[in-house]
Amino acid sequence: MKKSFKVMFYEAIDIIKEIYLDKKNLDKEYEYIRYNSIDIVRGILVILSIFLIFQGLRTNINSNFLISSWNGLNLADLILPSFLMLMGMSIPFFVKKCILMGKVNEEIIKKILFRTLVLFSLGMLYSLLFMPSSGRIRLTGPYQVVAINYIVCAITYLGLLNIKVKNNAMTYIFLVIGIIVSSIFTYIAFMNGFDINKSYFNILDFKLLKNFKSITYADPYGILASFSSISLTMYGISMGCILNKQPFSNKKYIRYKRKRQVKRYGLTWKTLLTDIADYLNPKSIKSIYSNYYRINMDAKKIVNMFVLTIILDLMSNIIGIKIPINRNVFSITFTLKVAAYMLCILNISFILFDVIKINKLTTLVKRIGKNALVVIFTVNFIYLFFSLIKLKSIYTLQWLDFNTWFTIDFLLPITGIDNASGVYALIWTLIFMLLLNLFEKYDIKITL
Repeated sequence: MKKSFKVMFYEAIDIIKEIYLDKKNLDKEYEYIRYNSIDIVRGILVILSIFLIFQGLRTNINSNFLISSWNGLNLADLILPSFLMLMGMSIPFFVKKCILMGKVNEEIIKKILFRTLVLFSLGMLYSLLFMPSSGRIRLTGPYQVVAINYIVCAITYLGLLNIKVKNNAMTYIFLVIGIIVSSIFTYIAFMNGFDINKSYFNILDFKLLKNFKSITYADPYGILASFSSISLTMYGISMGCILNKQPFSNKKYIRYKRKRQVKRYGLTWKTLLTDIADYLNPKSIKSIYSNYYRINMDAKKIVNMFVLTIILDLMSNIIGIKIPINRNVFSITFTLKVAAYMLCILNISFILFDVIKINKLTTLVKRIGKNALVVIFTVNFIYLFFSLIKLKSIYTLQWLDFNTWFTIDFLLPITGIDNASGVYALIWTLIFMLLLNLFEKYDIKITL
């Protein structure tokens, strides 16, 4: 006897519920692997994304809330690249969790492929619903970029892990590979010059995508841009490896007894120079490096991230003399600058929320960070829904979509034209923050 549709529907719901609860219990079991700093920074980015999505006047938005048309760096330019870096930071911990669960390589690869397929499928749906194209459906978009980054970088990390490359080495390997990848694609993008009309990225998109591309000439999610952005996820893996550093067991420390002439005989030029020379001789340096591992591991991570922040920012400033910061092609100047910003933010977050362990007012932000995918997709859908509702303005006597109507009729007379769109976005951001408390209240976590 065939089952009715109603019975099949409820059986499917029960299966989904069981899978969700099993995954939820597993996540709680391995919660100790997660870093609060990563979830909190991701949560802050989601809140910023809500603000950028829910702008009231699409024709009068502050330039900082829009992706740069070509060269330049606005607030909106940082959102997707920062998410890519956070995804990279999470990859070492995802693989570590799978290994602790007893999964073999084939199972981990299947999980990576499944996540990639889901991300790419969501990207196609996202492009269809929310991103205008020059003709038919748009093939490129932010989720497609995330999917490509994820499969390339996760498989690369797993491959290096399988050939016994150590965590410390991975920090520098992925940093160097990321710089090389970014340099190659930057050369390709600007080989004909820095002008938007000469960029090979745009030329290739027009030739291959045609009616399936963005309506704008420059596409920050184009074909080559999707691969150029891989450098950011690799920088993220490098940062994740720093956080994943573990204390060395059975480490042989090198002892070295220094003369300490200043302490014994007082401060003179002779004693000072003797002590400096004593510290700088090869045996002393080898001893210092050996005993560096005795430093508190959290302190070591903080020092590593701080030093790397300075190096990356300095490299970006030097390269920026010749090569412009460009979000659309993910130029090396841009990727290094974003990496420096994210390292600085992550370091501060790590100190506050993982070392000092500040918990007040962070629970909601963490929960939002854990549900980033579903929150951003839902917010976009709600914004699109309101865009379909038409109301007549009492000022312009025109039929406007709800977002524009509310901004013009209620906010513009109070805030002025320059601030109306941002105030509308801020109101909706606060509303969503209140609604997202439900994630915490009912312990909801929806991730891949």
